[in-house]
Amino acid sequence: MISNSPKILIFFCLILNGPLQAQEMWRESFTVPNKGIWGGESGTIQSDFSGIANWALNYDGVKLTDSGDYAKTVATSGGRFEVVDITGEVVWRSAKIGIAEYIKVDVKLSASETGSNANIALKYLKAFYKLDDSAEIPFETNAENRGNWGSAIAGQKDLVGGKLQIVVRMANDYSADKVILDEVIVIAEEKPLEPIEPGDILISEILFNPVAGGSDYVEIYNNSGKEISTNRLYLASRDSKLELTQVYPLSTQKKMLLPENYLALTKDTSGVFPWFEIKCRECFLQMEKFPLYNNDFDYVVLLDENMQVIDELFYTEKMHHLLLAEEKGISLERISFTQNTNDIKNWHSASTTSGYGTPGYKNSQAKIEDIQNPKITFSPESFSPNFDGYNDEYQIQYELEKPGYVANISIFDAVGRFVMKLASNEILGTSGKITWNGEDQTGKRQKLGVYVVLVDIFNTSGEDYQYKDGVVLTDVLE
Repeated sequence: MISNSPKILIFFCLILNGPLQAQEMWRESFTVPNKGIWGGESGTIQSDFSGIANWALNYDGVKLTDSGDYAKTVATSGGRFEVVDITGEVVWRSAKIGIAEYIKVDVKLSASETGSNANIALKYLKAFYKLDDSAEIPFETNAENRGNWGSAIAGQKDLVGGKLQIVVRMANDYSADKVILDEVIVIAEEKPLEPIEPGDILISEILFNPVAGGSDYVEIYNNSGKEISTNRLYLASRDSKLELTQVYPLSTQKKMLLPENYLALTKDTSGVFPWFEIKCRECFLQMEKFPLYNNDFDYVVLLDENMQVIDELFYTEKMHHLLLAEEKGISLERISFTQNTNDIKNWHSASTTSGYGTPGYKNSQAKIEDIQNPKITFSPESFSPNFDGYNDEYQIQYELEKPGYVANISIFDAVGRFVMKLASNEILGTSGKITWNGEDQTGKRQKLGVYVVLVDIFNTSGEDYQYKDGVVLTDVLE
């Protein structure tokens, strides 16, 4: 067997004329023999494609007589794909090759034949490409090779798209001739990386004082229109001299953070998942090393690959809500992505209703535009908690013009007797809902009838709003 290395070297010397920065991004050299189809007894078709991931073969309508009739890989010349004495056409298809992150994408393949038959209808190799599952398009160079063409390099330059597939159609109805496909190569240049500018990625949320057994996390948000890979970003802190310290890469592998998406960073997701509602597990990145952030104050620094600061937050435990008796296990959330990161008024404790943290998704304290005063909505007018899927609970929905409000909600029966405290000094988010299932504090279902709901929301600035509603509890199953 001839070594494959000299063949590859000669092939590159002959065909690669791109710039020096071009690189081979995909290749099929057919080094594993006897993969494909061949004839069996009574004209049956035998096949073996085990272990083949780079390509597939379609042979609908093909007829083979014996083992000398085949379309398969052989060991000749270090490996190639041959078509011999078949009736019909085989279609070789490459895997779908991702080219979205590349420019100047070129495809080249070796098309050759042996033998004396010159029938252009029954002996050929035709090369096509498909972009993003579009129709087959012939190569610009030597796409059609028929009869006695000898050898040729079929090529296509400057492809642009998301997914590339190479399609080669081959036929050869003669036992003494061969049609040969060899060395399918894709070369390209990586797209120049767009610089990550300050403010493209913003710090959105931080848990720096977890419960016992829990883990810190930092949530970031893509505030740009760019797709930014996490292997270009670093998380760090600062020491007492304000020098960067504990500088750790988010990842070594590419994980794209898309525009307007959140990503929660932590050392150990098992120290986060049990304590918070997790709406998007894919929105977490478990870092190999994670900075140790202090419980009282510290710096969270986000850097690019050039160690330039993209965003930075200096936090203190005093940024939490004044009425909190305990800050442990409660995250700080950013209110607005248009306000400065280090504006102390741009951060607030996560709401009670959110579970005191929203890692990986929109913050409970995110600012709602065009709200001037608190908006409280009660529904429905009557509810029946009988689990039939219709009006099973009473809802108090709210939208607030700013974070910082605390809620007390009490429920009384029609004669004024206290039933339960639905909320007691509960920290509200900027939007959300609080529900009642028709039970009292002990879990006992209440009698049918009319109930009165009193809502009091206030903040530490002295703003106080009170609301009252009546609701009918009906049709509770016993």
